[in-house]
Amino acid sequence: MHHAEAPPTLSLTDKAISTALLVMIVFVLLARLTASEAVAHVAWITIGLTVVVALPRFGLRESYLLALSLAVGAYVWFTRPDRAEILAGAMDQAGFLMAFILLLTLLREAAMTSPSVSDLGGFLTRQPPGRRYAALNLGTAFMAVIFNIGVVSFLVPLIQRGIARAQSDDGRDHLREQRQLSAMLRGFAWSVVWSPTALAPLALMELIPGIDRLLWIGLGFTAFLCVIALGWAEDRWRFRRYTPAGKVVPKAFPWRAAAYFVAACAWLLGLSEILATLRGETLVFGLMLACPLMIPGWLAAQSGLDRAGRAKVRRRLTGLLAGNLPQSGALAVTLASSGFLGRAGAGVVPGDALAQSLGLYTMPDWVLLGAIPVVLTLFSLLAFSPIMMAIFFGSLFGSLETLPADATLIALAISCGWALSMTFSPFATVVLLIQRISGIPARRLSLGWNGAFTALAAALLVAFFAILTA
Repeated sequence: MHHAEAPPTLSLTDKAISTALLVMIVFVLLARLTASEAVAHVAWITIGLTVVVALPRFGLRESYLLALSLAVGAYVWFTRPDRAEILAGAMDQAGFLMAFILLLTLLREAAMTSPSVSDLGGFLTRQPPGRRYAALNLGTAFMAVIFNIGVVSFLVPLIQRGIARAQSDDGRDHLREQRQLSAMLRGFAWSVVWSPTALAPLALMELIPGIDRLLWIGLGFTAFLCVIALGWAEDRWRFRRYTPAGKVVPKAFPWRAAAYFVAACAWLLGLSEILATLRGETLVFGLMLACPLMIPGWLAAQSGLDRAGRAKVRRRLTGLLAGNLPQSGALAVTLASSGFLGRAGAGVVPGDALAQSLGLYTMPDWVLLGAIPVVLTLFSLLAFSPIMMAIFFGSLFGSLETLPADATLIALAISCGWALSMTFSPFATVVLLIQRISGIPARRLSLGWNGAFTALAAALLVAFFAILTA
């Protein structure tokens, strides 16, 4: 990924998108800080203006989601007596997701030029076959704490260049590509069940009361390790007749780079906790407040604080805000639409009546918790994005007078469904991103390469929840 030092030449559309996104972020944060209805209304207006100026960059998916959002919004407005409450919650959810992903995107771009990040990426992709799956799986998951989906756009080219550089003549490069990209995809997908900065938990924390976040992280990480072991075994069995040709000389572990990365993660999460405590807010909002402080700090760490370093930081900040930010406009609108649809859709569904009719209150906990990920995954095949369904399920359970199971376990089950969807659905954002970068069809990446793994992981989750609730 190329990062220009000087501000890029921008079109009028890019300038408008960048300005609208920055103004929107400011007002979304202010609305939460002040708890003012007037500021919240201004934030909603800035969301609408952002959508309008970003229209020229919309593809089919963005247009479809926007049209669906307008249709659902109109239905709520004309049919629901509580339309103001439903639509206000939906707009707040849309603004939260839009601002959050943009702040994380800016943080990711600031970190991408760090030599430590480059060293870690090179280490992950240059491992011998026996260690490569675990290295890519674990490494992708941990790097996703800072980079979120950006780790995928960073690692895919490294994987493909590494395979091409090896110049193997055994005709099995396609198998190497399949194994490495699958390991990376699985690592990213399952990071959402435990990562402190993953979008799924942060969104659900706002929707379902009574969640114990630390317990969630612990249980999620346990599930993550179980799925890693399952995925490694599935990979070994599937390619049991594959004998690697040649030897790969692994890079030495970059201890210094790893220490810098861990320190950056600790600083980000520590700063988030401090800000959240000072404001009496959730860690989610603390993370959003920490990003604007972390971004120039990371750039300064790379460039230094002398006069030349400060000038370089200013150029990089200008490039990030003016050059990189507009490129994320369509993604931000996609997430905002998904959040709006999930929240508004749950608002028109009679949650308690549905729970009673489905027998959720009499169903064994392990059956309910094991079924939630499967249902969410199947819905993702209908072109509903995983985040939309996670918001829908989170809003639906959050609206119930009494939860049919433990709040933390319900939230964990929903995030597990999100993880399953990302390796199963051709419509998942991460799968579409890999398709765009690698040229490999989305259906092959998901159903073709990872369909069996996803089914095994779903079965493993049933056993996992049965043990937890025994």
